Amino acid sequence: MANSPEETTSVTREDSEAAETLIQLSQDTRYQPIEEEDAAPSSTQLLPQVGKTPQNPCSCKKFKAEEKQHSKKDNKKSKSTKGKRVKLEVDDTNETLMILQEWNRTKPDPMKTIFTDGVNVAKLFSKPIKKQLTMSDIEIGQGRLMLGKQQVQKKLLPLLEASEISQGREGLDVSVYGPNGAVQTMKYKMWGKDTPVLTTGWNDFVEKYKLAKFCDFLTIWMFRHNVSGKICFAIDKNRFDTITGPLSLRISNSVIENPN
Repeated sequence: MANSPEETTSVTREDSEAAETLIQLSQDTRYQPIEEEDAAPSSTQLLPQVGKTPQNPCSCKKFKAEEKQHSKKDNKKSKSTKGKRVKLEVDDTNETLMILQEWNRTKPDPMKTIFTDGVNVAKLFSKPIKKQLTMSDIEIGQGRLMLGKQQVQKKLLPLLEASEISQGREGLDVSVYGPNGAVQTMKYKMWGKDTPVLTTGWNDFVEKYKLAKFCDFLTIWMFRHNVSGKICFAIDKNRFDTITGPLSLRISNSVIENPN
């Protein structure tokens, strides 16, 4: 049997209240879904990046090119100085001047400082040559003691015979007495054109007496031995530990007569 119209369309009171509630909820914006495109942008999109500066590709390339250029200049500069001797700072202090002036005033007698045994080895000694030991004087590869040309001409040559002077260009065998009186053989010769030196055995002399550059100062005499009649040298040493560099021209010219 078919239902009556009243039965199919009848609505209860509870149904009506529920329907009204749903309508009210649908109208309330608090319960509306948020679409993706309407969502607020994130904070990372809104905030600018701090501490990062936009880099210009051109400026980066320019910086790298300049850096490379400076690097090449530094390398070139270092190569240009490679193998060259470093210029040493000269000693021009008044303290050194006073020390060497006092040393220069002394007039040592080789018979009292070197030949202390009282044996009369010579009738005449040359005037002494005084010099500061240089770096090249003690280098093993050099193997020679340079003597000032002007000092040799003035003080040593008058003791040599003509044949000895000519022989000295090739090498004249001489006996050299050290500060303690011990003797060894060396050669006196002209190095190059006109540079007088003591060589052949000089390295042994340096080692034996522990000679050092700059602080050691030598007093050098030439004489003719009473017995053998041959040319000999006597060398005394003074050390000044406070002197650690080459002398300035002011001090050298004041203390050492014709140092070159």
